[in-house]
Amino acid sequence: MRIFILFFFLISSYFSFAQTEFIHEKRDYIWLTGYSSNPDILWVGGTRIDFNYDPPLIEYEYRDMNFDMTNASICNLEGNLLFYTNGIAIADANNEILENGAGLNPDPYRADWVSRGYPLYQGALILPISSGTQSIFSIFHKELSWADDNPQGYTRQVNSFYETEVQYNDSIATVLEKNIPIIQDTLDFGKITATRHANGRDWWIILQKYFSNQYHRLLYDSTGINYLGLQTVGNSTPSGLGQAVFSPNGKYFVRLNLYRIAEDQYLDIFDFDRCTGLLSNPRHIIYRDTALAGGVAISQNSRFLYLSSHRYVYQYDLLADDIEASKDTVAIYDGFQSPLSTRFFLAQLAPDDKI
Repeated sequence: MRIFILFFFLISSYFSFAQTEFIHEKRDYIWLTGYSSNPDILWVGGTRIDFNYDPPLIEYEYRDMNFDMTNASICNLEGNLLFYTNGIAIADANNEILENGAGLNPDPYRADWVSRGYPLYQGALILPISSGTQSIFSIFHKELSWADDNPQGYTRQVNSFYETEVQYNDSIATVLEKNIPIIQDTLDFGKITATRHANGRDWWIILQKYFSNQYHRLLYDSTGINYLGLQTVGNSTPSGLGQAVFSPNGKYFVRLNLYRIAEDQYLDIFDFDRCTGLLSNPRHIIYRDTALAGGVAISQNSRFLYLSSHRYVYQYDLLADDIEASKDTVAIYDGFQSPLSTRFFLAQLAPDDKI
């Protein structure tokens, strides 16, 4: 299978997009990245990737909002940008902050990151409500707090999962309600991702508890977000830098956690039931790597899993009898700098079926 692998490691700035399955829609056709926009310094600033073009149009866009790690945007059915967020504020397609659009994630430490954006990978996800109307959207986001007494020695932890509702009518986006608490628990870092329910309308969201093998199950349907409780499955794994992803067909759920440099790294692969929202058949792969960062993405045919590990990209065959034994190194960092090294980090399957 021919795959073109494209990863971004922006200078001191990371972006993450939540894996979703927009069937015959163009909801994810505009990607926004970057920071420190300055029209007089052309090699830094906001970048806009537009998948309405073939090949995608990549251009600078100078905007006030900076992206650190948290990054989510949403388009209409035709692929035109509606609004976006960096986990701190919400802006419209004209790059203007919405009324009542500031102040996402009410933790007092939010003020430390206002200028550059929230530092939580896969920290926000935008979904359209499945009620027949296309004018209501929910932003799901996690809150990052300091935790000096954490037994694992981390200085940060995630305590809350929120929903913020946005209405879009007549080219105007309006925040209806902000920071609605959905889950109050110690959660894994970031890794907010979703896949379609088997009915093709609703959405499943799976969130791991911190340092555990327990997963919060949520269903997003025409009634809103519904909490379905915890499922205990597989091995308990550390929570660290990494990414979570559903396969495009929704049959697999994968999580990567990079806990400490040059120590064990954790890749967990599950089968997923799109009717019940339950995980099963856990495969727990432990490997060692000097990775500072990494991510996971799955090919459009839902067969090949790609794991980026700072300097390397590995491929796994999800249909192999022994997935771990199918591991193959398919890319090695070539030393490119622009002006700093641009190594592999988070990965995302794009609308053009390339990663």
